[in-house]
Amino acid sequence: MLALMHTVSYWLDRFGYPAVTVVLLVESLGVPSPSEIILLFAGYLVWQGHLSFPLVVVAGALGSTIGAIGAYQLAFRGGRTLMLTRFRFIFKSPEQLQRWEEYFQHRGDRVVLVGRIISGVRAIISYPAGLFGMPFGRFTLYTAIGAVLWPLIAVTAGFLLGPEVRPGLLAIHRYEDPAILMAVLLALAWWYIHRRRKSRQP
Repeated sequence: MLALMHTVSYWLDRFGYPAVTVVLLVESLGVPSPSEIILLFAGYLVWQGHLSFPLVVVAGALGSTIGAIGAYQLAFRGGRTLMLTRFRFIFKSPEQLQRWEEYFQHRGDRVVLVGRIISGVRAIISYPAGLFGMPFGRFTLYTAIGAVLWPLIAVTAGFLLGPEVRPGLLAIHRYEDPAILMAVLLALAWWYIHRRRKSRQP
C-alpha cells in the first residue's frame, strides 16, 4: 500500500492532471486502478496550492467518461453477440434476459449514476449497460453526471484531510477487505433468500 501511494504521488508530481485522467480512464474500462488514491492525493495537492480543484475534477470526469463510453461500446458491439450466442446459459430463461434488457433500457439511469460513485462497481457498470442496450444518449448523460460526482467527493475528502491523507488511506486499506467480504456475504444471503422465496411460489 505504501509503495502504491508513493507511485501515485510520483505520477501526480510528474504528470499532473493527465495522470488523473489516465488512471480514471483505465478504471472505467474495468482495469484495476488506484483512482481513490490519486484523487485523494490530488485533493491534498489542492490543499497545498499545487493543483486547481476544478481542473482536477474535470480531468477525472473526462477520463472516467471516456473510459465508460469505451467499455459501453465494447459490450454493445461485441459482448452482446457473444453473450447471446455463447453464454446464454447464464440466464435461466429468455424471459429473464428480456427483463434485464427492459430494466436497463427504461430504468438503468439510477444504476449507472449510483454505480459511478461506488468503488468496484464503477469499473464494470458500463458493460451491462452496453450489453443490455441502454440508450447511448441516456447512458452518456448519467455517466457524465456520476463521473463528475465521484472526483468531486474524493478530491474534497483529500482537501479536507490535508496532511492526514496518508494515514487516512492506510486506515481505509485496513478495513477494505473485511468490508468487501461483508458485502459479498450479504449479497449471497440476499440471493439465497430470494431463491428460496421463488422456489416456494406455485
